[in-house]
Amino acid sequence: MKNSYFVHSSFLRSSFSALLLAPFLLAVLYPFLWMVLGIFKTNHEFFQPLRIWPMSPFNAEYWRVLADTFLPNEFSIGNIQDLVFGKWVPFRDVFMNSIVSSFGQALGAVVLSAMTGYAFATLKFFGKNVFFVIVLAIILVPRQLFAVPLFSWLNTLGFNDSIFGVIFPGVITGLGVIYFTQIFRKIPVEYIQVARICGASEFRIFITLLSLIWPALLSYAMIHFVLAWHEHLIPMLVLTTDSQQTLPLALAKLYDVSQRTPQGVQMAASTFSLIPTALLFALCHRKFKSSLSEMLVH
Repeated sequence: MKNSYFVHSSFLRSSFSALLLAPFLLAVLYPFLWMVLGIFKTNHEFFQPLRIWPMSPFNAEYWRVLADTFLPNEFSIGNIQDLVFGKWVPFRDVFMNSIVSSFGQALGAVVLSAMTGYAFATLKFFGKNVFFVIVLAIILVPRQLFAVPLFSWLNTLGFNDSIFGVIFPGVITGLGVIYFTQIFRKIPVEYIQVARICGASEFRIFITLLSLIWPALLSYAMIHFVLAWHEHLIPMLVLTTDSQQTLPLALAKLYDVSQRTPQGVQMAASTFSLIPTALLFALCHRKFKSSLSEMLVH
């Protein structure tokens, strides 16, 4: 009897919590639903006013008009075809450029930041504090201040209008160095001392310790991938050819002030741009949560 009471009470609490959170969930999901459904709408349908207020929940005509306005009249994939087959921008090339660029920046940033963080956390060398202040300055100083010298530097290296011109400066991150410095400081120093006594080189010690911090490696790779995915300053400086550009630049062209591009095509491009980051978060969110919780606990 007591067990059935607890089950019933738990069910009531869960139901009440779901009803309480449902309006907030709807408010969060509404823009994404509008964006996805907008793929299948014409411009005429897209700019129809959606009159939600005053509400008439018991009026069937109110719900019919609301559904006609919110849902597309026909689920046509014409906007997707126009986008994918390059009617407005070379979307397939641009999408792959963003994938390659973001993955390359994430991989390079993890490798360089982990190595630098290991050095700051475990080694003693001349000017260590000065270099650490420089790392902090990289975070605090806006990247826009380095736009002109960065462009000149990449042009001198021959990286102009090349995806490598986006990847190369994108692997340098002060945030990653500080992140991995804190991660390596949490590893017991006895592990490193024993390895040194046994004659292991610093590089071998570093490689061995990576197995202990791989959730942190995965978490920061995901963070840097998302940041690189939305980066627009360096691609705007370096890339000039349409087929070499990244997704943020292509989206800016689609959303120009002339409004030549159909709204459905713009919604399709925006939806596709969310897919890689959403999949990445869905695959890695458990390790991301565990890494953050470890940092907060310590």
